[in-house]
Amino acid sequence: MASFRKRSNGWEYRIRYIDRRTGKYREKSKSGFRTKKEAELAAAAEELRIEEHGFAENGNELIANYLEKWLETYKRPAVKLNTYLVQERNVRLNIIPRWGNYRLKDLTRAEYQRWINELRERYSEGTVRRIHSIFASAISDAIHEFGILRDNPLQKIKIARDEHEDAGKIKFFTVDELSRFLAACVPVKHAKYQHSRMHQALFTLLARTGLRIGEALALTWDDIDLIKGTVSVTKTLIYPLNTDPRVTTPKTRSSIRTIKLDPETIRAMKEYRVNQKETILRYGFQRSDLNLVFHGPDGKWLRINVVREYMYEVCKRAGLPRLSPHALRHSHAVHLLEAGATIRYVAERLGHASIKTTEKYLHVTKKIEKDALDLYARYLS
Repeated sequence: MASFRKRSNGWEYRIRYIDRRTGKYREKSKSGFRTKKEAELAAAAEELRIEEHGFAENGNELIANYLEKWLETYKRPAVKLNTYLVQERNVRLNIIPRWGNYRLKDLTRAEYQRWINELRERYSEGTVRRIHSIFASAISDAIHEFGILRDNPLQKIKIARDEHEDAGKIKFFTVDELSRFLAACVPVKHAKYQHSRMHQALFTLLARTGLRIGEALALTWDDIDLIKGTVSVTKTLIYPLNTDPRVTTPKTRSSIRTIKLDPETIRAMKEYRVNQKETILRYGFQRSDLNLVFHGPDGKWLRINVVREYMYEVCKRAGLPRLSPHALRHSHAVHLLEAGATIRYVAERLGHASIKTTEKYLHVTKKIEKDALDLYARYLS
């Protein structure tokens, strides 16, 4: 409850409230307002902040308490489930064990930098950057959103880069490599389900549409119009902490899109639809109640890690670089740009939230640079 009084430097409000962490009464005041009305408005806003945030002031909050409330109240409702689970797991397993008993105001840049250096001895650059990003975001909110810290000691932290030359580079198949890979995506001799062409169809669709693996595995036949030659992306399959699968909305709003299929992909999907029915009858597979495009013998969703391992096996068998299904998305983007597609078209086709995400592909192939220089030379001649 706020009280007000007029002082020599203007109107003052004083708020008395219970600190949720300690259960004790505390007071907060501020003066210098020209009118009582201004003081009342400021007090109302401050009371709302206290009620809404529930954080101890002046950085006295234990980092463990702050992060738990930050995750539950401000991250869980705001991000995709998979994103939240990654953040929660990193906080629980990496940040809290080291910093949980510290108060927010006890964080120092020097000690934190030493911890980051220690992490780099155990984890990859990408993993450490992910952990740091989560913690830095939480501390930034403590300053700019909640006003319980003034400075951010987690700024300008240096993270050692991976020594390997190709670390962090976009991995993709060349056109020739992709052709060899897709040709090898058939069951080997004496394989259990020799007749099935499911994996070949799946990888063909990924490589020629740029779909994310979760988007492809969530597809039903209702999403694919083989007459119009389109596929509608409205959902994605996730495995929260590698447990039971769940279908949810795509990664971003721009990920909801309709993709035009090229004639070769239409032909491949038509053939696969017939092959799927034949495979179900031949091996006694369970039909999918959800009318899934890709499913296992039990009629349920394929597991992403199983698809990944299958792709690794094919790469090894074909003598190709060991790439993951996501590399097929990269391959599609690179091949489109090499073929002369505009970067905006590629961004829309892949469902990128920002064209800046797509621009990274411009730097991974020499063909684009060569073609651009050839065009420039012809223009000047």
